[in-house]
Amino acid sequence: MTQRTGNTSKRPSFADVKSVALKNIDRVLAHWLPNGKRVDGGKEYTAPNPTRTDKRAGSLKVNLSKGTWADFATGDKGGDLIDLVRYIDGGTDVEACKKLADLLSVSAGSATTKSAPTKNATPEWNAIQPIPVEAMNKCPAKHRQHGVPSKVWIYRDAQGQPVMALYRFDLSPDEDGKPRKVFAPLTWCKRSDGQTTQWRWQGLPEPRPLLRLDELALRADAPVVLCEGEKAADAAAELLPDYVATCWPNGSNSWHKADLTPLKGRTVVLWPDNDTSGKSCMDAIELKLVELGAASVPRISLDVFKLKPSSKGGKPTLIKGGKWADGDDAADAIAKGWTAGHVAELVGSGEFFGSAAEPTEPQQPKAKAPAKRPAKSKNDLLPGGFRLTPEGVFYSGDDGEARPVCSPLEIIARTRDDKGHNWGLLVEFDDPDGAKKRWNIPARTMTGDFGKDVLGPLVDMGLRLAGSRSGRNARNDLQSYLGGFDSAQRARLVTRLGWHDNAFLLPEQQIGSHAEHLHFYEAGAQLPPISEAGSLEQWQQQIGALCVGNHRLAFVVSVAFAGPLLNLLGHESGGFHLYGDSSGGKTTHLQVAASVYGGPRLVRSWRSTDNALESIAAAHSDGLLVLDEIGMCDPRIIGETVYMLGNGTGKARANDRGQAGRQVQEWRLLFLSTGEKTLAQHMADANKELKAGMEVRMLAVPADASKGLGMFDVLNGFEDAAALSDALKARVAKYYGTPLTAFLHALCAPGEMLRWSVIVRRTVEQFITQNLPASASGQAQRAALRFGLAAAAGELATAFGVTGWPDGTATTAARVCLHAWLAERGGAGNFEGDAILARLRQVIERFGESRFTRWESAAAKIDEHGPRTIDRLGFRKTLEHGMGDALHTTNTYYVLPEAWRAEIFKGMNISAVNKELLQRGVLEPGSDGKAYSLIRLPGLGPQRCYVVKTVPGTDKHEAKAA
Repeated sequence: MTQRTGNTSKRPSFADVKSVALKNIDRVLAHWLPNGKRVDGGKEYTAPNPTRTDKRAGSLKVNLSKGTWADFATGDKGGDLIDLVRYIDGGTDVEACKKLADLLSVSAGSATTKSAPTKNATPEWNAIQPIPVEAMNKCPAKHRQHGVPSKVWIYRDAQGQPVMALYRFDLSPDEDGKPRKVFAPLTWCKRSDGQTTQWRWQGLPEPRPLLRLDELALRADAPVVLCEGEKAADAAAELLPDYVATCWPNGSNSWHKADLTPLKGRTVVLWPDNDTSGKSCMDAIELKLVELGAASVPRISLDVFKLKPSSKGGKPTLIKGGKWADGDDAADAIAKGWTAGHVAELVGSGEFFGSAAEPTEPQQPKAKAPAKRPAKSKNDLLPGGFRLTPEGVFYSGDDGEARPVCSPLEIIARTRDDKGHNWGLLVEFDDPDGAKKRWNIPARTMTGDFGKDVLGPLVDMGLRLAGSRSGRNARNDLQSYLGGFDSAQRARLVTRLGWHDNAFLLPEQQIGSHAEHLHFYEAGAQLPPISEAGSLEQWQQQIGALCVGNHRLAFVVSVAFAGPLLNLLGHESGGFHLYGDSSGGKTTHLQVAASVYGGPRLVRSWRSTDNALESIAAAHSDGLLVLDEIGMCDPRIIGETVYMLGNGTGKARANDRGQAGRQVQEWRLLFLSTGEKTLAQHMADANKELKAGMEVRMLAVPADASKGLGMFDVLNGFEDAAALSDALKARVAKYYGTPLTAFLHALCAPGEMLRWSVIVRRTVEQFITQNLPASASGQAQRAALRFGLAAAAGELATAFGVTGWPDGTATTAARVCLHAWLAERGGAGNFEGDAILARLRQVIERFGESRFTRWESAAAKIDEHGPRTIDRLGFRKTLEHGMGDALHTTNTYYVLPEAWRAEIFKGMNISAVNKELLQRGVLEPGSDGKAYSLIRLPGLGPQRCYVVKTVPGTDKHEAKAA
């Protein structure tokens, strides 16, 4: 057997490089982060961040003893110096490790790791909560190093019991004359071996409590003001006495370690410190509070502190000339003369809460082209004797002669899934036409029939074996080439497209940053044909420009951009359904929306089985699914299909042994649908009833714009609507796909995603406030949320320079479509409530005469002269009101309990029915406030029954009398 030789020199390990780099941290930082300085008593190093346009140091800090680092302005952080070099220079951990090794001349084994000498482990100390009274009486009066504290705060649980003391020490100014302070948490602890208890200068475990939890529990209805520190919270409590002022321990960098759940359902006002880290911290907290379910999260407008507090005639006034310096907080406001009276003036006028802390709007950054893989030789990672050149793969035996194996075949990385299974090799090569091909070779195929399972597929894809050698020799060498590859470079196999951390995976590229290269593992999935044709400028000129003024066109394009935002905001899946006349341009609108992602092939038909649609939906996760002509779907299953799409989860299926079958498909997406009928009308064809959950999951927007142009509002220079529609159909086949990649590149810009998500969230909230009444039902709120997301997505794409539209185009389009939905629905009320009322109205209109026995006398007697009532529902009493021309009558219906429950509202929750009708004033409550009354009925005596005084919409005279 031929022995292969090659480069056998061993690279230093990650551990070697980390160890040596930490010992030489000053040299590393001088090289990659020059112009910095030591801070915090020499424990940390800070310098301008070279990945941003920093002009001064401050936000990026490196721990000099551990090598950990963080930029508190962006949230970027890492655990060692290899992470830091990769962050600054880009590339992979392997490349960063090599750069450090080259700088410090690290060789394998140069940093031998010695095992620590065996010692008895130091026992841990665990905080006791709450702190016993006897322990509180022995609380230390001073710190052994810092002396007597300037202030002590006691953190308490919701019952008012102490859990921790926090000491503040004001130290002498630093060399620049700036005041210094130190905080030290103090807890009553028990040693893990249980032998003793004592006070320890250590904090509480995560999650840590908020300050004044007892007051939060006691004033459960009061709004909350959240500050960055205890001193600021004390000041805020003085300035806003109607609020519960609180904070979390350990400052802005530790907010994520605090337990914010007590703020769920509360109005929480954020008061950030006036600096970059303070505002970034509150941006992140705002997202977390919204996720937790806070009622609202307004923010203090820091611009108000440009006013100067004063007084006139004993009353607080505000004049020009105030100053609000970097780092100022609520405590500084009191120091500058602000009082609760000054703040109350601004709260009353609405000026105190505003958008001063809001992230700045994006300045139309130009979309960047996807970063190319750096060209570097991997021959040092290949098995001995193998070389990869632009001409192909070559193997050199003992004689030194290079023999060709195949055309160039680069091994990118070893692959595995998120569970560490399904290992393989990711390879890349060009076929004879120059098209780049990439394939993940499962490791298990290397142990079977190599020719059939590996070589065959490679050749089918366009790899060429060396023609000058026998097929067997070339095949054997190729097997050795692949089987002998070893590298620390890794790629992650994923089974869905869309978001993976901060990276967005498309079929042919990865946008954004991820710790590892991502590779989509098809496994039979139906990939969406996301692709590009033409340039972004051509799409803007040929397609985007025609959307301006045409609200439904602009709206569906905005919906396309909204798909990738669902994950960022935590919104649920859902869709929009455009319905109306078959010749109104609905399919054209779908094709225009699809052009954001790819060509017309992206438009799919509703004619799919439910499990096929599951696979299609999963392949479109974090994006847009376009479905044409709902009439193609069986009306018997359409309702459940809409539920499935909106819920984002497929069905669990069993195999032939009754066990769980394949993994349940999951997705998060927006979908667009069209049809001549609404979902309710289509379901009615199969005698199915529309439920509120279905209505909200697929919002029906009438296709007709009521301008005599079908779905269009303006023609933009075309002769008629047909000509405009034909032009759009022709253009979407030529220009497509570039808007999505441009949008994603801007969205994934380093350090910007949090800012975009905050802007979008606030834009959505503003849209809902401006377009829905305060009394709108929860269903209308959910619907408006989705319309608002489309508006925000379109405006963000416009700000990124992707659409080419004037500002406000997407918002106007979404508003028009929302109002069209509301008009067809009948307002912003609750769908279930409307359905209950409609059910009662239908019964009275159909059976008010025939199935309700007349009761015309004041006595409880049946009218003997009236016809006999068959299948009686109850009784009807008619009363006259007024005289002459003003004479009119009203009917009161007394419905028997069994008819009410088993016939009129069959299948409905009777408690919910009664509650709704009582709230609407349709039911007359009994003397005890219950929905039914005890009435002496003709021929029946005292009976429980439901008294219906009026049903809105059944009779205008009854409505007038009511």
